[in-house]
Amino acid sequence: MTRREMRECMFCLLFQNEFYSTQEFEEQRDNYLGEQKLSEPEEEELRQKLEQLVLHLPEIDEKIAATSKGWKLDRIAKAELAILRLAVYEAGYDDGVPVGVAVNEAVELAKKYGEEEGSSFVNGILGKIVNE
Repeated sequence: MTRREMRECMFCLLFQNEFYSTQEFEEQRDNYLGEQKLSEPEEEELRQKLEQLVLHLPEIDEKIAATSKGWKLDRIAKAELAILRLAVYEAGYDDGVPVGVAVNEAVELAKKYGEEEGSSFVNGILGKIVNE
């Protein structure tokens, strides 16, 4: 599995997380991972990264909220919010991902999954966060 595919799986799981309770999400996560036909090490890496991201989610959300003045988190489209969370995690907490790569990949995800202006929004918010 490429890093891009791993990132896309992370995005999908974060997006799903918005719609389920913790227990339901765990079941949905397991179903989703089972459909991906991952090797055991790939699935373990994905689970660990997701666990770390969720652990840092309050700090990540705080950064996003502080940067997106005029936009409360619940006003941000769910896809863009999941993309922002993933990118902030990668840029700030995952040593294996350079900041520029995290931002660029987030913009690409927003072009694919976000709303029409989503990639510009994501790029703007991430640009402010990484420059602080």
